[in-house]
Amino acid sequence: MNRLQTSIYYLQELKYRLAYAIFGTIFLFSTTYTYKQGLIFLFLPKGLSHFVSTGLTEIFFTYLQICTIFSFSFGIGITLTQLYLFLRPGLYDFEAKTTFNLLLTAFLFYTCLYVFVFPIIVKIFWELFSSYAQNFTAIDLTFEPRLQDYLSHLQQLNKALTLSFPCLIVLNIVQIYTNRQTWVKYRGIAYIAAFFIAAFITPPDVLSQVLIGLPLIMFYEIQLKIWSLHEEYKKQLLIR
Repeated sequence: MNRLQTSIYYLQELKYRLAYAIFGTIFLFSTTYTYKQGLIFLFLPKGLSHFVSTGLTEIFFTYLQICTIFSFSFGIGITLTQLYLFLRPGLYDFEAKTTFNLLLTAFLFYTCLYVFVFPIIVKIFWELFSSYAQNFTAIDLTFEPRLQDYLSHLQQLNKALTLSFPCLIVLNIVQIYTNRQTWVKYRGIAYIAAFFIAAFITPPDVLSQVLIGLPLIMFYEIQLKIWSLHEEYKKQLLIR
């Protein structure tokens, strides 16, 4: 009987935690939709005078898409926090500290990523691709950006940046259970896997896959180099 009451209590608490996450996501969606026009200006490049809209309902669905992505991104963070608070009493002290440090690291990582790195990447890509429209001097043509195309590319970039932290976590886990020689021996397989992941999360064009696959390969090489330096550092400590 006590076990049944305890199970009912935990199920009720889990239900409340999930309800908090759902209400928080709905509240974020309603808030972002209320300030949708101000929100969309945060994603626009500087110096842009106008966008072209080709469909009558394109603006409406564009607003819905932005608000959905924004609210669900924060909703995932709220859900993970509520799950941690639900599981915290049943975890060991080491497990609780590890999970808390992982959540805190993810929060700081994504905050720095979207506050500092994301605007720089958007600015570089915009200046790179808009220069072709401005310097097209062969004949008198004018190229104007479409809002839907611009936001779809931002969505792909956001997806790639979102998967960067899980990729680092997976690389660290693989590092714990493998040795450096295995990483060096199967480096080619890692490159193929990077482009396979890029093909899975990007549109079917070579440019998008290269833009996603190359950073994954850079993460792999940087992790391998840091691992080598760490092993050399431990050897020097043992010699001393």
